[in-house]
Amino acid sequence: MFRSPQLKGRPKAAMDASMAYVLIAPVPPVPSLDLLTYSVPRHLEDRAVAGVRVLIPLGRRTVTGIIVEPAADAPAGVTCRDLTAVLDEEPIIGPSLMALVRWMADYYLATPAEILSLAVGKGLTTSSRRLVELVDAGGARSPAEKRIVAELENAGKPLETAHLARKSGGSFYATLGHLLARGAVRVHEHLPPPPVKARTERVVRVTVAADSERIEAALERAPKRRRIYEYLLDRPGRQATFTELAQAFGRPSDCVDALAAAGLVSVEERETYRSLTLAGEPGRPIELSEAQARAVDVITESLGSFSPFLLHGVTARGKTEVYLRVIEQVLDRGGTALVLVPEISLTHQVVARLVGRFGPTVALLHSDLTARERWDEWRRTARGEARIVVGARSAILAPIDNLGVVIVDEEHDGAYKQGEGPRYHGRDVAVLRARLSKCPVVLGSATPSVESFFNATANPDRRYRYLELPERVTTHPLPAVEVVDLRGRDIAARGGLSEHLAALLERNFDAGRQSLLFINRRGYAAGLQCYECGDIIECRSCSVGMTLHRQERRLRCHHCNASRRVPERCPACDRDALVAQGIGTERLEAAVRALLPRARVARLDRDVASRRGRAAEVLAAWRSGRVDVLVGTQMITKGHDVAGVSLVGVILADLSLGLPDFRAAERTFQLLSQVSGRAGRGAVRGRVVVQTYRPDHFAVAAAVRHDYRTFAQRELAERADLEYPPHTRMALVRIEGREHARVVEVARAAARAANRVASEDPRLIVRGPAPAPIERLKGRTRYQIQLRAPTSRLVRHAAAVCRHAAGPRARREGVRLILDIDPVDVL
Repeated sequence: MFRSPQLKGRPKAAMDASMAYVLIAPVPPVPSLDLLTYSVPRHLEDRAVAGVRVLIPLGRRTVTGIIVEPAADAPAGVTCRDLTAVLDEEPIIGPSLMALVRWMADYYLATPAEILSLAVGKGLTTSSRRLVELVDAGGARSPAEKRIVAELENAGKPLETAHLARKSGGSFYATLGHLLARGAVRVHEHLPPPPVKARTERVVRVTVAADSERIEAALERAPKRRRIYEYLLDRPGRQATFTELAQAFGRPSDCVDALAAAGLVSVEERETYRSLTLAGEPGRPIELSEAQARAVDVITESLGSFSPFLLHGVTARGKTEVYLRVIEQVLDRGGTALVLVPEISLTHQVVARLVGRFGPTVALLHSDLTARERWDEWRRTARGEARIVVGARSAILAPIDNLGVVIVDEEHDGAYKQGEGPRYHGRDVAVLRARLSKCPVVLGSATPSVESFFNATANPDRRYRYLELPERVTTHPLPAVEVVDLRGRDIAARGGLSEHLAALLERNFDAGRQSLLFINRRGYAAGLQCYECGDIIECRSCSVGMTLHRQERRLRCHHCNASRRVPERCPACDRDALVAQGIGTERLEAAVRALLPRARVARLDRDVASRRGRAAEVLAAWRSGRVDVLVGTQMITKGHDVAGVSLVGVILADLSLGLPDFRAAERTFQLLSQVSGRAGRGAVRGRVVVQTYRPDHFAVAAAVRHDYRTFAQRELAERADLEYPPHTRMALVRIEGREHARVVEVARAAARAANRVASEDPRLIVRGPAPAPIERLKGRTRYQIQLRAPTSRLVRHAAAVCRHAAGPRARREGVRLILDIDPVDVL
């Protein structure tokens, strides 16, 4: 049990040169600090092993750390401090996971502490707090001292120094020093326990079942004891929890104590879990097509060795059944499986398929779980009690041993890329984890990323093996796709619906079928513009227009979430001339409700999904047929298999084509193909209507024809001409800060360092520094430097040189310097 001691002063430094030393990563990470060396007190040497959490003194505080590895000795000229305590009885980070952590830290130019923090989360860490306690209120003299004393008196309890500093202002710490010197206050350090700890319950187990005389002597004239004892004899394992006994017999404590005193039972504390309700979806294995069977055979033949596969099949071509069959083979051989999906909203349906097929041996790991739920799922996984782990990006750091296969569904999805902290890519880390575990990794997609397709078909090294599912597993043909050319039309006045799509919606609703409408922009309209002066209302913190949310009657920035009331007059010219520009999900939803007043219409976008559980509710209603028309953003394009959907409408197919991003065409093709695949999964052939102002663009034309290969070949050729990935490797050095001049100064220093590397190795291409496409975001000016080279080693070396050269100046100037290896978002 973790205790919360009152820490006084600092632990004494270890002076014995023969003492053991360990390298520890503080979690959460401390800026500019990497691994730290600590000495291990004699009484903790047996427990201070790699992978356990420990308490360590760091400056004036005590914080949580994780032992990464033993250290041969203390650094030269350094007297190491003792670690304070060991929090775990067994490692929570095993050797294979620690190896992955070290690789990720090296590849993504991060520290092990940053990666370990992603794995364990905030619920398993703690740090001490310095508390100020009032001793003598009469000891205050100056007004500043009296303000501190008044704050403590009003609170009636010790307060943290940080809280008092905010309330008192001025030279707080000097004032506190005066109060300490006169004995008016006392400062001590308090260490709270980590927010999450193991849950335990008492288990009562029969220890004597054959000694009839002893049993009768203990149970004579004790009918309740007898009933409890006989109840235990009939239970599996002759045991039951206190909770079960209380439900059956009321308060069992006295009787259990008497039975234990007589030696008939034992009482033990055992760890238990907060159970997640993982519902299974009924379903039996279907007969495999020839292509599916071949894919299963090829993958299972590679079990026990590292082999990456790209499983490519247009939507509804049976990739999920291939996954299930491979997992079945892995479980039969005693292994475990890891399944990654790009969105938390998709985990529920994947879990349902797995639980329906394999039972309750499934663990779920994603950021939408509570800290306690995540910890319990983590423990189940680490102990081998869960043999299938499903989760979003962070589940790649699950503590799995004996890993038999890694599956990455929708491998092309940009959601696998971490956007804050260490910017790792879940798909790429999955490949490395499979290599470390000597098992196959299956990357599945109907629209593979250009990088994966290149690695499977065009890369001279043939890094991946290519498996294709060329036909649908059902008899249903691919949906018919037609294009509505919007050139010369303004569909905003109609809420986004062309006459043709509106007519099809009415016909589909009258026939009792479901429709899906996709637009990749939430809110009511893209923004408000004055038709007199032309001014667009922009966010004060970001260089983007604010989106109109009419239901809230507010303008909202989708980057920093700042909001303001909708003004009645133009802020620039004070005229009543503001008009809504563009179309969002809210406006489209309103148009559908006006067109089909009797229809059951629902919307699913980030605004709706931000309410816990709401996305699952909408999708459940959608799958059960209780929604006639679903309007949404790209959240509705992925993985949803609803037989009643016969019509899909894409409102503005070319929204993403105008972005200043070399992946714009790829993202457009993927979105159009994915959303088209939601149609025609039932008895009626699907129909897809694509509205676009750029019908001749090759990405739109290829998506309409369901022609991935032609698109990929054209896209690869264009990227080869421009020397973009996958023909080169890429990194971004992002520089951002509050003051424009300081950002520019640091950016130029970083660029000079990169250009020195390029002068030594001309294979390195340096572009920038230049303002980011969104130059101002969340009140910070943003510049970036683009690095490209034939090898990852060279771009990572150049990025590291930029940080080394400009990092100290950035810290002095209050500027952030961010390294993004293999960036997905260049905006």
